[in-house]
Amino acid sequence: MTVNNNLSSMLAIQMEVNQMAQNIAQVSQVVADPELRDMASDLTSSLIEQIPQTIAYSANETGIVTQMEVMDSLLDIKA
Repeated sequence: MTVNNNLSSMLAIQMEVNQMAQNIAQVSQVVADPELRDMASDLTSSLIEQIPQTIAYSANETGIVTQMEVMDSLLDIKA
C-alpha cells in the first residue's frame, strides 16, 4: 500500500462524510414537515454511517504515518 492509496481512500471517505453532512442538514430543515418525517431515518443512518468512515479515515492516516516512519528509518540506515 502506498501513500497515494491512503490519500485516495481519505478523499473518498471525506466525500462520503460530506454527503452525509448534507443529508443531516437537509433533514434538519424539513423534519417539522409531517410529509417528510421519514427523512428522520435518513438522519439517523447518516449519523451512524459516519462512525466507520471516521475510523477508516483515521486508519489511513495511521498508514501514512507508518509509511513515512519506515521511509525515514530506511533513509537513516542508508545514510
